[in-house]
Amino acid sequence: MKIKFWGVRGSIGSPIRPTGVKQKIEKILSLASPTDIQNEQSIRKFLNSLSFSASSTYGGNTTCVEIRDKDDNLIIIDGGTGLRELGNSIMPSAFGKGGGHAHWILTHTHWDHIQGIPFFVPLFLPGNHFEFHSSFEDIEDRLKYQFVFSHFPVSFDHYAANKTFHYEEEGKEVQLGPHITAFSKAVRHPGGSFSYRFTENGKSIIFASDAEFNLDEMENIDTYIDYFRDAEILVFDTQYTFEESLQKIDWGHSSASIATDIALRAKVKKLIMFHHDPSYDDDKLDLVYLRALKYKEMFDPHGKLEIIMAHESLELEI
Repeated sequence: MKIKFWGVRGSIGSPIRPTGVKQKIEKILSLASPTDIQNEQSIRKFLNSLSFSASSTYGGNTTCVEIRDKDDNLIIIDGGTGLRELGNSIMPSAFGKGGGHAHWILTHTHWDHIQGIPFFVPLFLPGNHFEFHSSFEDIEDRLKYQFVFSHFPVSFDHYAANKTFHYEEEGKEVQLGPHITAFSKAVRHPGGSFSYRFTENGKSIIFASDAEFNLDEMENIDTYIDYFRDAEILVFDTQYTFEESLQKIDWGHSSASIATDIALRAKVKKLIMFHHDPSYDDDKLDLVYLRALKYKEMFDPHGKLEIIMAHESLELEI
């Protein structure tokens, strides 16, 4: 399986501001020496030596992730603003000719997880087929409501692709194409949300965004530990710092320290920090990431858990 991130922010899109671009340029120039900018090769080498936040950005689009099986069949997770670029990326394939097929998982329908759907070009093309899966029984009605005229000028029925909807009972395994199976598990979030465990050839990716785990729940978390156990990749909600999470009980999100505790207990291979707070700029996200690494080193200095901060265009394969 492969996983690629198209949108990693939570709550609302947060594109980098003009002042942020200027600050990055100023920082880069202050670090450069004359030899670093002699030619194209030296410039590239210098940029590659910089921290991620100095030379790039984690991205400002909201939640959207793709999974591919070993035959390159597509599974889409959620439809935040990152979905628009995913749609553009698959237009040169069969999806651009009206011959594409994909399974589409919707964890829940808060704005930041569906606001890219109206701008997903492959939905316009007859012949494409999208199978929507959700553990909410009324998912089709929810999406149609997004497209009522008072919210958006084009109706959902105007999107000519074939759209089928499947209610997936929590915990019941479903086949997504020829190779991947998946099942859902409810997580704590206002209005409800579901995480999903995807498995191919005995290896699993778990997507658990918009999930609140706090100190009280950590004392009674055995069923979730079993669910997360031995995952190759765990994509987990780390929107808040630990201090902020104590002030935002019932807001529906977790912290990096809680995520690290869970990943260590469940013997996860890779923990992907996800659903970044829209108020955090790239420098702040760097600090959050470094704190997570230090926290992991305190409690498991010789462990094999790898922690990765999600960013747009990040690709991983298991």
